[in-house]
Amino acid sequence: MRIRCPRQFAVLLVASSIAGSLSAGAQDAGMINGSASRAQVVADAEQEKAKRLEPQEAPRGERKFDHIEREILGPIFNTNGPSLKFGGIPTGGGFSLGPQYTRQDLLADHLTSNIYVAGSTRKWYGGAASLDFHDLLNGHLELRADGGYQNAASVWYFGEGPDSSKSNKTDFRREFTTAHFSALGHLFDQKLTVGYTAGGLLVNVGPGDLSGTPSTDQLFTEADTPGLVHQSNFITGTSTIKLDLSRPGFSNPRGLKLEADDSQFFDQSGNQANFHLLQTQAAYYVPLTNGMRTLVFRVRNQTAFAKVPQAVPFYLQPTLGGPDDLRGYDRYRFYGNGTSVASLEYRWSISQTLEMAIFGDGGNVYQRPGLIGFRDLRGDGGVGFRIKNKQATVMRFDIGVSSEGVNVWFVFNDAFGKLSRIF
Repeated sequence: MRIRCPRQFAVLLVASSIAGSLSAGAQDAGMINGSASRAQVVADAEQEKAKRLEPQEAPRGERKFDHIEREILGPIFNTNGPSLKFGGIPTGGGFSLGPQYTRQDLLADHLTSNIYVAGSTRKWYGGAASLDFHDLLNGHLELRADGGYQNAASVWYFGEGPDSSKSNKTDFRREFTTAHFSALGHLFDQKLTVGYTAGGLLVNVGPGDLSGTPSTDQLFTEADTPGLVHQSNFITGTSTIKLDLSRPGFSNPRGLKLEADDSQFFDQSGNQANFHLLQTQAAYYVPLTNGMRTLVFRVRNQTAFAKVPQAVPFYLQPTLGGPDDLRGYDRYRFYGNGTSVASLEYRWSISQTLEMAIFGDGGNVYQRPGLIGFRDLRGDGGVGFRIKNKQATVMRFDIGVSSEGVNVWFVFNDAFGKLSRIF
């Protein structure tokens, strides 16, 4: 049986379907337009907020130290032109200061020249001049020439070996006149440095001038203190290798630094004082809490080798005691043909220019290489404050405490800086 639908009913049905479809399409379009409008409103609000944002202001303390660095330290430690030289005298000579002139913009920034003279509160004085040709051969070659004079009027001497007594404290005058010519190669993106330095050393030793302290020649003799009466002049040669595997951090590097120097001393005065001095150092920096805290471990060894009947003059022997090793002991407290020292520091940065530290040092001296070990150890501990500039220590104030008392050091170098030489 067939069912017939009236024509009007069919038309009505089709019209209803079309209207429903149009209504749904309009609703979807409205939803899309609404979503787009809300997204645009959010974007506009974010842009308007960004226009009103201002950089977060640094803490008041950090702003003050930035001001000190910019307005005070900058002019004083000017790296191009006249400035003041803080330091420049061996540690132990008291606070030292003098004029300095530096140029870093010579020969299209390939030559740095420096000259300074300085005097100290203990009447030590000296000066030096240097020419440094750097960044040659695309940064792979450096040539350097320098000369200097030091007159240390009252260097302390307590005797040789780990059992020297503080009651035997004496002083002597030490004059060094030096000249050096160096060639250094920088490889592997400046991480490896190798080189050689040839030089000369003129020596004069005499009575010290420290009031109330006996002169060294009054308590000791040439027999137990080689070089006290007969001083030598030397031709020197030093081989150097440095490996820097560290990376920059917030205020300290992170990673490992290794360094070794082997210096030959050729006696030109016939006093049987030929020897060579091997110095090694390793420092490892471990960053903590985003670099605001740093744990630093440093070990250093210095050993002088001399074949009998040759002897190492006492004024060139390695020493322990002072702001760079055993900070709780007097400067030059222990003399020996070898020294070992290990130090640990926990540093925390108040800002990029101010740092505090807690440290501990331990070390010993020995008379021949076969005695390297842990016997006769001396130790200390203390706290320190440092003013820094681009990860380099500008000023350092350390207080060291040991069984022999308290020592306060105010110096202008890094506690774990590069190996240094007194000659």
